[in-house]
Amino acid sequence: MKRFNTSSGNRLAPCLVRAVSSSTEHQVFGEDRWRYDKGAFREWIAAAAKGQSPQKKQLYGYLALNFGDVDVDKDGWINEKQFDRLLESVASLPRRYGLAPSWQMEYGGDVARRTAARKKMFDAIESGKYAVKDSPQPGKIAMRQFIMWANEHIFAKVATLDGEKHKVAFRHIENYGKEDYIATLRAAIKDGESGEGVMLYNYLLTSFVEADTECKGAITFQEFDKLVDIAAVTPRFFGLAPDGRDPAARQKMFDEMDTNKEGFVTFRKFLEFTRSHIEAKLAGIPE
Repeated sequence: MKRFNTSSGNRLAPCLVRAVSSSTEHQVFGEDRWRYDKGAFREWIAAAAKGQSPQKKQLYGYLALNFGDVDVDKDGWINEKQFDRLLESVASLPRRYGLAPSWQMEYGGDVARRTAARKKMFDAIESGKYAVKDSPQPGKIAMRQFIMWANEHIFAKVATLDGEKHKVAFRHIENYGKEDYIATLRAAIKDGESGEGVMLYNYLLTSFVEADTECKGAITFQEFDKLVDIAAVTPRFFGLAPDGRDPAARQKMFDEMDTNKEGFVTFRKFLEFTRSHIEAKLAGIPE
């Protein structure tokens, strides 16, 4: 059920939802919102799992191109080491939204465990139900084998998405409530490598990139000012930030980040400041 919190004033949720989506999103990231927006990704992968078009075709293209990238000798076959790299490449997308653990978290940072586990997967593909009869390339798998295995693996994961602890997608305030939003932020600040922490990182990164109109990896005060307008929509919606714009307060924040007094702020400084700012705000909210 979609939930809307209206305790912070008379706001029209649809208008705010549109406000969260910056007009520069299409210019920066193109049409495929699933590549950078968690909410869009959830909808996209669920549609692909149901066999819907064009999502199923897009997923196939994504998997196939990743296969081609690791097929270094371009013969249509990959070995177990290339398969390991392929898994890392494909997993980067759900990891972007905190929907899959890093290999360090999954295997406790143990390279040997990761290698053994990936080899077991590879062997199952090569000699199991997806095996190529009388394969001309023993010790390797072809793209079709990988695609069939990946689809089965991915679609099984899709079935678990509804059980995700915090279903918050920052750009989709129409789909969650104030309590979920606060809980997600608390988890993100407590552990930057958690699913929530990774999701917050991705949201801040994409927002920063949109604001960086000069594409230089740094933003000016004017760009930061516009970035705050977008980022403040969600906390304002839940009554966690004041309405209106305070130029002096924003200049103060920018100056705190611009420690070298260069007139611009990098993503690293923006990220560090924003996390500290959120942590301070959460400290004032009873648990």
